[in-house]
Order: sequence, then C-alpha cells, then structure tokens
Amino acid sequence: MKLPLVQLPFLTGAARRLLAHAIVILALYILVSADGLTASLIYRYGDTGQWFMNGQFLLQLGIYYGWGYWLFPRFLYRFRPLPLLALILLTYTGVYLANYAGFSWLHQTVGFPDHGLLSVPRAKSWSNLSLMWHRMEQHGPLGLFTNVSLFGWNFLLSFTYPALLLAFKALYDNMASQISNAQLKQQNMQLELGYLKSQINPHFLFNVLNSVYALTEEDCPPAAQLVHQLSGLMQYTLYETAEPTVPLQKELQFIRDYIALEKTRTGKRVDLQVCLPETVNDSVHIVPFLLIPFVENAFKHGVQRSARKSWIKLAVVVDKAGLQLTISNSKPVTPEAGIGGLGLVNVRKRLALLYPGHVLQVVNEPDCYQVDLALPFDAVR
Repeated sequence: MKLPLVQLPFLTGAARRLLAHAIVILALYILVSADGLTASLIYRYGDTGQWFMNGQFLLQLGIYYGWGYWLFPRFLYRFRPLPLLALILLTYTGVYLANYAGFSWLHQTVGFPDHGLLSVPRAKSWSNLSLMWHRMEQHGPLGLFTNVSLFGWNFLLSFTYPALLLAFKALYDNMASQISNAQLKQQNMQLELGYLKSQINPHFLFNVLNSVYALTEEDCPPAAQLVHQLSGLMQYTLYETAEPTVPLQKELQFIRDYIALEKTRTGKRVDLQVCLPETVNDSVHIVPFLLIPFVENAFKHGVQRSARKSWIKLAVVVDKAGLQLTISNSKPVTPEAGIGGLGLVNVRKRLALLYPGHVLQVVNEPDCYQVDLALPFDAVR
C-alpha cells in the first residue's frame, strides 16, 4: 500500500516533517485571518485588530501543538481519561482567560460601543464582538462556568480551527500507522525467511563436515580430527544453545573444544596453560557464549598478531562463592590499537544486562593482557 501524497518518497524524513508543519501553520494562519470575527476587527481597527488576530493565531497554534503532540500522545492514546479531561478543562479555562485579557486590552485601546444585552437577537449575538465582550465583562474572568453562551463562544473563537486540524492529523496518523504496520509485517516476514535460510545453511555445512570427516578419517587422521573438532563446535552452536541458559558443564566443554582447535592451528607457537573444572553440577547454568569471547580475544590479540613464542593462561574456578574466570595472554611487541575493543564492549553490555552483580577487571599492561571475571553463585544457577 503506497500513498505518494503522504509518503513523498523524493523527500527525506526531516524534509517531509518540515513541509507538514509549514502546511499546518500556513493553513491555520489563513483560516484565522480569513475568519469573519477577526477579519472584521482588522477592517474596523486596522493595526490594532491585526495585533489581536496575530494573538489569536499564536493561541490556536499553541492549542494544536500542545494537544496534538503532548496531551493526546500521553493521555488519549494511552487511555488515561481522568488526567486527559482535567488537562482539557484546564486548557479551556486558560484560553478563556487569554481571550478575556485580549478583549480587555482591545476595549481599552479602541473602545467597544455600549450595547444593551437584550438589544441584539440571540441568533446574531455570537457574531457581535462588542456584545460578547460586554457579556464577558459582566460575568468576569471565569464567566464560561456561569454562562453557557460564553462557554460555547470560547470554543467557536479559539478551538474550531485547531480541532479541525487535529482531526486531519488524526486521520493522517491513522493512515501512517497502517502503512507502518504493513511495512513491519513485511519486514517480519523477511526476517523469518532470513532466519530459516540461516538455519538451512549451517545445517548443510554441518552435514558436509561430517561427510568430510568420514572421508578423511582413514587417509589423514589429523585432518579428520580437525574436522571433528569443528563439527563439535557447530553442533553445540546449532543444537544446544536454543535456551536462555545452558549447563555450565557444556559451556566449558565448548571452550575445551575451541582451545583444542586453536592449538591444532597454532602448533608449538603458543604455550597453553588451561585449568578447567572436570565436572560441574548439572544444576549450575550460564548464558551461552558468555565466556568464549575472552578466550577468542586471547588467541586473536596474543597469538595471531605475533610470530614469536606466545603464551595464554586460562583458569576457571567454580565454588560456593560462584564462578571466577582468569585469563591472561602475552602481547606482541607492537600490539594493535584497541586490543579487545569491540568484543569486550559487547561482553560488558551482556554482563550488565544479564549479571548485574558481576565483577569484571581488565589489566592492560605493555607485555600482558589479563581479564578477571567473577559471577555470583546464584547468578550462574
């Protein structure tokens, strides 16, 4: 569903909003200046009437934007009727007081003729400004609560055009909401299709790896072992991490498999010292892939960037206090800028959201990079 007149695809979003506001302001100014009540003031009193008309325009513009962009979104669209009605009544009273002050100033400046309140037929009284002023003067600043005609005349004078524009705005917002919902549904469908594709491709690769393993198991055992390790990593990623948490034992096994794969690739160039608990109670769970970024960073920034002998030390302890991870690695002579940057930033965000009671310390020295992470015991259950 496309609405070119509403969407205006040849304009940017900011330009469309600016154009819409300009149209609203121009339309309201034309309506107020062409209105019979204010036009008669300009015709009779010249610049003084023009000043009064400008005041009415600004007052009605404030009503439109105050109600359309503040009051309605916070109270009408969220169905909060009591504060909505209270603020509408408060606004209505404030506008009447502004009109009362405006007509008082106009009367003092130009002087309205003294009409008898019964000398004008009721049907024509609303179009007689001098008569309405004298009626306002008679009932005082809060006369809208004691005189029905003043209550209605206040709406006719200052709320008619803002109400009309607000009705058009509500229609436009409804159309825009329908378009947005249609686009959102289409995007959701595309995301679902993309998700299905992302599931198909890893499954295909996983099956291919198993086939390669079967072919190389006899002819090249080291290659078969490497494929087997990679297949194990993919199996954990695809099939065992669908839940919000996984047993800590499986997460530690994933780290072991990853380290074994990296050790095969790096050979004797890296000195690995790994201390992981052999068994962990099955009741202890952890968010998947929470610890592996620290291990990946150690290999990426401590081993891959250096042709010299490197070292990595990893220790994970699980006790009554919780889980403590300590990992450190050597750094090359000329380390790259921002070591551990993006991955560490993402891990910090995840820890802040999922484990607010954690303690994370990072030590970045010229020849060594170390991370200490402590998760409370109740956090990893």
